[in-house]
Amino acid sequence: MKNEVFSGQRFWTYFKYDLTQMWRNHMKAAIVIGLAGLIYYIIGIAFNATFNHVWQAPGFKGRLVIFILSAVVLQLYQARTYGYLTDRRKGAAWLMIPASAFEKWLSMTLITLLVIPVAFLCTYAAVDGILSLADPTYGKVLLTSITQGIKDMNEALIETNVEYNTTWNLGVFVLPLLVSHCVNYLYFLLCGICFKRNKILWAILLVFGISIVWSTLATFLGINYSIDIEDVAEAEAVIRQGLTWASIVGAVVSAALAYGIFYRIKTLKH
Repeated sequence: MKNEVFSGQRFWTYFKYDLTQMWRNHMKAAIVIGLAGLIYYIIGIAFNATFNHVWQAPGFKGRLVIFILSAVVLQLYQARTYGYLTDRRKGAAWLMIPASAFEKWLSMTLITLLVIPVAFLCTYAAVDGILSLADPTYGKVLLTSITQGIKDMNEALIETNVEYNTTWNLGVFVLPLLVSHCVNYLYFLLCGICFKRNKILWAILLVFGISIVWSTLATFLGINYSIDIEDVAEAEAVIRQGLTWASIVGAVVSAALAYGIFYRIKTLKH
């Protein structure tokens, strides 16, 4: 008798089906977001050719802004990826698929947190690299520039450590960034399977409302975010403690969001 909660073969079959459906349902959005750099390049070339009469690719700063905006839009769009579950017909059909709630949740979580972001980064980087090779006016690829920026930051931290006897390294920022990634993607995913209409709008309004409540509460409790410490070593300890607590709180919120998604799947009815 097969395990009703998890079966490797059954999960793999459903996971492949889920990926296929994801591509079919959101192919147009995936192309626009993933190829945003190419679209911006074409617009920039056309603008310079028309008004400046030169063949000139857009500058690095503009390309970086487009990349950041694309990444933000990708996060917001998670409210739409599984939004069809709230539709009576499509949601009911999804519930009839022979896979357990845990397997559906696991597939949904892996696709949201891993497959979609990695596919976006690989596509964007590949297009950016091809354009850099094909057009001499394009300049360096974003990945190279970002990597160089990270190296410069690391060298600056090393100099700070030598000058002020601190122990900074870029590794302390990795966990908070990963936790933030999970919180953002899972939040919009949960909103997408809870709200029936205007999913992205309601998700933004909700987080805006939470921010207002938290700011009001922090003001009422007299919480002060500023750090007025003359001793550099003490300041480092305070910042590291803040990053640790941010990671802990983010991990708890991520777990709560993940459970909320599973609970929504488990109790979804039409």
